[in-house]
Formats: sequence, structure tokens, C-alpha cells
Amino acid sequence: MLPVVRNNNPLVPTTAGRPANRLSSLIERFFNDDIFTPLTTPAWTSLPLSMWEDDQNVHVEVDAPGLTEKDIDVSVHQGELLIQGERKEERKEGGWDTRSFGRFEQRMTLPAPVDAEKVEARLANGVLSITFPKSEEAKPRKIALKTE
Repeated sequence: MLPVVRNNNPLVPTTAGRPANRLSSLIERFFNDDIFTPLTTPAWTSLPLSMWEDDQNVHVEVDAPGLTEKDIDVSVHQGELLIQGERKEERKEGGWDTRSFGRFEQRMTLPAPVDAEKVEARLANGVLSITFPKSEEAKPRKIALKTE
């Protein structure tokens, strides 16, 4: 079934903004399938995460099960967070494993300017928690009103 996008022409099936037909959709799905992924592509390219902010900080939590502080590198530069690392494969005989292994990288722009000198990062129970204190210019300021 093709996705239906509502725009100026309601209920027109589209693929990337243009009308689609069944054959092009099938061919696109066939060649985008995992069977054509090169063997050198890492199986684990990014980690699930959540990011939110309050008045004082930007918070990031990353699911990192089975990883230690030696497996992860965290850096921030010019308002961009970079999380890199690797989970090494542990082969065991006589079983099967559906976990993801390999190198991963997650890069994102932070929603506000932060003080990179005061960033705190902690890895506990498979969750990487990072707190970025906002820089003074990014914090909300109350403006006093004058009456006449």
C-alpha cells in the first residue's frame, strides 16, 4: 500500500513528493532491502536517545546496554554533540544472538548554547546521562516592566 499525503491535491499517492506507480515502488523497495547492504557497513550505526531542555540545562540520555566507559567517547564542539564508540562482538558456540555489534556514531546539534567546561556525563545501568549547563546568554531572563 502506498502512503497517502494530503496536500494541494488531496489523496494523491506520492513517493518523495511526486506521483508513484506500483512498479517503481516495488523496485525501490527491492534495491533498498538489507540484502544489498555492503558487508562492511556496521550493524549498529546509532543509539536510541532522548533529549530535552529546561531553563538551566540541556539533558541527553542514551541507551547503551552492555557498554562501559572505555567503549564510548563523548565530545561537544561548537554546539554539536558527538557520541562515538564500539560494541565488540562476543561469539559463543552453540547458540544465536540478535544483539547489534560494531562501531556507532551519533551527531546532533544542541538546541541551545551550552557551557562546555561544565558538562557532566555518567554511565549507569546501561544508560549514558549527559547534562549540559546552558550558557548565560541562553538562559531565560525576566524583563522588568516600567510604568508611566
